[in-house]
Amino acid sequence: CGKSMLVQSLKARIDIAGGYVLTQKCDEVSKERPLLDVLHAFDKLCLLIMLKSPPQTLMEISNELVKVFESDFSVLARLLPNINVVFPKLAKPTEDAGGARTLQGMNLNNVCYTLQRFMRIVSSTVTPVMLFLDDLQWAGITSLELINAILSDKRGSSCFLFVGCYRDNEVQEGHPIIHLMSSLDSSGVKSTKLQLGGLSRNCLNLMISESLGILPHLCASLGNIIYEKTGGNPYFALEFLRSLVDRRLLTYSLRERRWIWDESKIRSENITDNVLHLLAAKMASLPEDIQSA
Repeated sequence: CGKSMLVQSLKARIDIAGGYVLTQKCDEVSKERPLLDVLHAFDKLCLLIMLKSPPQTLMEISNELVKVFESDFSVLARLLPNINVVFPKLAKPTEDAGGARTLQGMNLNNVCYTLQRFMRIVSSTVTPVMLFLDDLQWAGITSLELINAILSDKRGSSCFLFVGCYRDNEVQEGHPIIHLMSSLDSSGVKSTKLQLGGLSRNCLNLMISESLGILPHLCASLGNIIYEKTGGNPYFALEFLRSLVDRRLLTYSLRERRWIWDESKIRSENITDNVLHLLAAKMASLPEDIQSA
């Protein structure tokens, strides 16, 4: 819980450093469209370079692309159609640019080699590139192999940071993610693994205390109930608090000038301990026309 929020806190640091932040969310059909999620992210990088780079830098990148790719520039343009938007004089867009047909006739090694050369040109310690793939458990094996190839590239001087997050309860032994991390370790690529669990009982009680404006020891009984129901998941805990307010199990007393609750009544109520059921119940309480929309 809180994976995406943690990664978002990195973005400001990359921006301050003059770098580029690419974000792409994988989904259940990602495995059916090999490489496209990663290619879409790098295609957006082309536009970021155009927006954030001064004319002199764009000229230098253009000259380097001509020098490195020469007649192979059309291959890069097929993979990253926006390169033609940034440097229209270097190539013309192809009919199938940017679609699944782009990868027809190109094996994975060709794609990896092309992207490696591209990253050597556009990323450096002055302009680092961070790619964040969310819900990595849905990523296809070829997408992760491409990431591995760029991170393991030792021939260039690219400056590339990859961040991926996934739900560990959906990743079993033998999953491509496990293979990626093992391969990076064997290649000597530095990596950091973080496991995010729920808040501790004390930390969750402190969050509730600050939310209600009550001293921690005064809301400890409510905090214990919410901890037992949510396992310390901060998002679930806040939704749970809102549900208590909606059901008037948690109310603000004007007489006492503080939030009050009946602990025994909350415990006796049949309140779900699943965040999906909680949100579904909230949607079911909406007017029918809104539900239909």
